[in-house]
Amino acid sequence: MPNIIHSGYKYLTPLSKLLYLLHMDIFLLLFMFVTMPSPTLGSSQIPAMFVFGDSLVDPGNNNQLKTLAKANYPPNGIDFPLGATGRFCNGATIADHLGNLLGLDLIPAFNNPSTIGSNIMQGVNFASSSAGILNDTGNHIGQNFPLFQQVQNFGENILPELKSPTLNSDTTFKDYLAESLFFSNIGNNDFLNRHLLPPNYPLNRDIPPEFYDMLVNEYSILLEKLYSYGARKFLVTGLAPLGCLPIVIALYSKDTNQCYEHHNEVSRKFSAMINIMVQHLNQDLPGASLLYWDIYTATRQIIDNPSQYGREANVKFAKV
Repeated sequence: MPNIIHSGYKYLTPLSKLLYLLHMDIFLLLFMFVTMPSPTLGSSQIPAMFVFGDSLVDPGNNNQLKTLAKANYPPNGIDFPLGATGRFCNGATIADHLGNLLGLDLIPAFNNPSTIGSNIMQGVNFASSSAGILNDTGNHIGQNFPLFQQVQNFGENILPELKSPTLNSDTTFKDYLAESLFFSNIGNNDFLNRHLLPPNYPLNRDIPPEFYDMLVNEYSILLEKLYSYGARKFLVTGLAPLGCLPIVIALYSKDTNQCYEHHNEVSRKFSAMINIMVQHLNQDLPGASLLYWDIYTATRQIIDNPSQYGREANVKFAKV
């Protein structure tokens, strides 16, 4: 598949521009990989990238599912060369741009019938809109691939197919997996599609601490499962600022031009726990390198300082 976003900047959303220009963790990530030449792919910095997550990085895995969580129709994709592919945005996702930064072609969706053979050698994207860390998150909307199933799809479907003549020895295959990037961006829906559901949620009721702990524990187990398959390099994000979603502002915020801080506090709390989890896994998993990416702060910088990223000042949301 050709790298249709290699010229990049034309298609960058403000969040992706921040990825290019500002967020130093990405430069650390690149440094971590360029010191290790790829054994299989000439100009790319890593052999492959495997993506796990929700609608922030979903390339269209829900298109064939029975669910309301689909984006394969306009105005989604109006700035994307391939049109409305199932990405929940006007252009490319942060996973698309990260792959581009690392010299990879556009990473294909797992649930696309063409994602077989040589098309999977630079990676596969398993992300599914409405999905979460817990298996039943988002089920009220319809089908999705929860993180457990995404990891299972990698281990049971993609991993055996990767053991191809292209990687014809155990040593080469082990190196291929160890030098590939495993990018995970998930957890938003475990709050939005559970405790923060508008019909069920009494305002200002705290989410039980046990729920946060359960999510972190399950998340850690699934990342360790990827490690057992051979993954060694991980990029793990925190949550987005949930209180800055347009639907949340419209429903809860007294000022329609301000984020709702109750939901943002949930994002900050769980993101801090993910960061600690990443640190523990770095200590517990021999040979693993896990990097935490604070997308909450990055996104808030755009929202709070729009002119610095080529945007007009934030305007009030219209009621329809």
